Amino acid sequence: MIANNQLNALTDKELVDKMSRGDEDAFQMLYKRYSGKVYNIALRYQKSAFLAQDIIQDIFLKIWQNREKLAEVDNFPGWLTTITRNHLFTQLRKQIPQLSIDEIEMDPTVDVRQDHHDVDVRELELLITEAIAALSPRQKEIYCLSRFENLSHKQIAAQLNISYDVTREHMSKALKSIRSFLIFKYMSPLFLLVNFFFIKK
Repeated sequence: MIANNQLNALTDKELVDKMSRGDEDAFQMLYKRYSGKVYNIALRYQKSAFLAQDIIQDIFLKIWQNREKLAEVDNFPGWLTTITRNHLFTQLRKQIPQLSIDEIEMDPTVDVRQDHHDVDVRELELLITEAIAALSPRQKEIYCLSRFENLSHKQIAAQLNISYDVTREHMSKALKSIRSFLIFKYMSPLFLLVNFFFIKK
């Protein structure tokens, strides 16, 4: 067993190589170095410390389970950022089934060393407010009942005395309008989808 101070002196690549051969101490050192990084990314999107902690466990469990495949990873921090965002994006897709985002793909050639997502949250919230204000009266009403009063489509339909299908149609159009507005402003659809829906959850 290598002492912690010796492990701490190793590069990420050396630790990954050791971990890929089943070295639990090397894995623990990588966890110590980078669990905070995963937490910060997750917290930015989830807005919940509890959920962010869950993300840390999910990510590092996957890393350990797939350790034998990681020997070729040269840039561990960049790779870790990518798989964390992929994981969050997968969760987003599950949580927002009414929004069609199948056409949006993460570019595998993106330089993971660059953080494209440092946009001021307050500025984004102001733009979302502006986008909501631009909706038609019925779309705005349904959107606000859904997002701010947490009513289901069925509950909204009953409250407004309209059909369930009409409610879904208006909500879908509202989401697409807001999405288009934000994409026009920022030209970054993936980031906006993630931030918008996690801010509003």
